Amino acid sequence: MLSAILVILTLAFSDLAKLRGIQFKPLNKTMFFIFVGNLLLLLVLGAKHVESPFIEIGQIATLVYFSYFAVIIPMSTIFENSIAEFYTQIKGKLSKLYTSAH
Repeated sequence: MLSAILVILTLAFSDLAKLRGIQFKPLNKTMFFIFVGNLLLLLVLGAKHVESPFIEIGQIATLVYFSYFAVIIPMSTIFENSIAEFYTQIKGKLSKLYTSAH
């Protein structure tokens, strides 16, 4: 239980995004809503009896919870950073072509 709370402290180190704020990052926004759904699933599963289908679903949901902070956030920010850099490079080349043509 303590590790579920302490893993939130890793967000300061695992968020490698150049832009702060989720409004301009559609992939992170989607991952956040998946995280919220997973959190709600874990809340419901915590109230269920310890029986066979709930144990396995809880283990998978717990794995997704911890991988969100350790894997999903860093990978999605790296992916979105590379897309942003590619976009700025293309935009710069197109603006040079446009100014040289006129």
